[in-house]
Formats: sequence, structure tokens, C-alpha cells
Amino acid sequence: MILMGSNGAGKTTFINYLIGFYTSSEQHPFLKNFSDMKPLKNDDFGYSPEVTLLDYNLTAKDYIDMVSSIRGVKVNIDELLQSVHLEVSPNSRIGSYSKGMRQRLSLLLAFIGEPKYIVLDEPTSGLDIEGEKIVIEILKERKSSFNYIISTHSPRLAKELNDEVWLFSKGKIIRKFLPKSEEEIWNTL
Repeated sequence: MILMGSNGAGKTTFINYLIGFYTSSEQHPFLKNFSDMKPLKNDDFGYSPEVTLLDYNLTAKDYIDMVSSIRGVKVNIDELLQSVHLEVSPNSRIGSYSKGMRQRLSLLLAFIGEPKYIVLDEPTSGLDIEGEKIVIEILKERKSSFNYIISTHSPRLAKELNDEVWLFSKGKIIRKFLPKSEEEIWNTL
């Protein structure tokens, strides 16, 4: 599912509720609107936030080793990096990465262990056209393997993934639809 709506509409609050950042409806005024939905179990999802809070002194290998250890899986680091079009040495510091490279590393970390759901908050935010295109292609390639929950402002991403759009306003889901075109998405927003 693709979550869309203006800034402050409740998309990130909904995601934060689903992944367990909120534990009671009193913690945010929008949460009462989602009380009929259950949060996801920790083992069921991989998460990539809008702002990747990665330690720039660490390396891709450091993060991949950490997440794969937590998930209890063995991985091939070089294959993982290739799978998200990240052409870097696994031992290079993240501080040398561009924003798009950090975004793709964050996606890679969410995919480790093949969780049931991939939860992404604005995966193309701040990326140039080429960076957005790469992220969309990565997500399309893996669409059959995961259930996505993606918050975005990108009609292109929403249309390319060809998934149901949930339109948010003031903390409520006001419409669910399968878009036929980017234009339909623009007109709905």
C-alpha cells in the first residue's frame, strides 16, 4: 500500500504506530483513528526511515553484519550491495556516501532477513531524478517478494508500484484507490 497526503496528514504517525513507536492512543491525537489496526510484530517488518540515521564513521559492512546478526541470517555482503546498485567497498565509511547511496543502504538493511512487510517512509525524498529512478526500480524488482507500506509524495513512485493508494488527511484515511495514472494521483491530492 502507498500512503499519500500533504505534510502533517498522518502518514508518518500511522507508520510509527504500525511499527510500535507509539504504545497508547494518548501519545498522539491521530492514533484514535487507527485503533482498529494492529501494530506489526518486530520480526515481521524491515524499516527504512525518511532520514537515514546512520553513523558516518561506520561502514556498510558494519551495518549489514549488525542487522543480519539481529535477524539471525547469513548474507553475502557483495550480493546485497549489488542488489541495491550500491557500487562501494563494503569497508568504506558511510560519511563518503551521497544521500542516494545512504538511502539505498537503508533499503538494503530493511530487506535483510526477508521480512513479511517492508515499511518505508519517503524512500525517494530529496533524491534527484536518477536516484528516484534507481529506488523505484529496486522496489519494483522486489515487489513480488514483499508487502510494502510506503509513505511518499511521489506520484511517480505510487504509479510505478501499481499498488493501492491510501490518501490521508488530518490523521484519517479518507480514500483508498488503485490509480490508473500519475495524473489521477495529482488530481486526487
